[in-house]
Amino acid sequence: MKKTPFFFLICTVAAAITLGCNNSNTSSQKEMPDSTAPEPEPFPKTAAFNAGTFKGTIPGGAQKRDVSITFHADSTFTMKESYLSKEGKPEHEMDNTGKWSYDGVSKSIYLAYKNLADRGTSFSIIDDNTIQLQDHSIQAPGQAEKTGGPEYTLRRQQP
Repeated sequence: MKKTPFFFLICTVAAAITLGCNNSNTSSQKEMPDSTAPEPEPFPKTAAFNAGTFKGTIPGGAQKRDVSITFHADSTFTMKESYLSKEGKPEHEMDNTGKWSYDGVSKSIYLAYKNLADRGTSFSIIDDNTIQLQDHSIQAPGQAEKTGGPEYTLRRQQP
């Protein structure tokens, strides 16, 4: 009878040591600095999207707005938006910058603005020369979750 508790004690200690070793290996893997991970490419080499400048005039609430966005090969973007008057002249202009990422599965581009944390903008890739804006920030009561459709189309500009 005395052998059973001693055997149980040894098994418990061995299990505790084994679990402790597994946890310490896991935590050391988590503590590895991010600098050892390879840098992701701005977009896959086999991607169906090439960086460049796209322009279009899209709805902007009661007004229309001209949008020009340049996707740079280093995964940064510059975007200029001009709200137009009823006569079609620019009234209010905004310039934005940040980083973009490409999702080859959904064939979408996502923007991360440098100074606008509350704006969510993505583009669906229609073809190599056409993208479609899906702006999550210009929602009105009763409007769909995000914009989209042919009226939100931007076309590639030739250099």
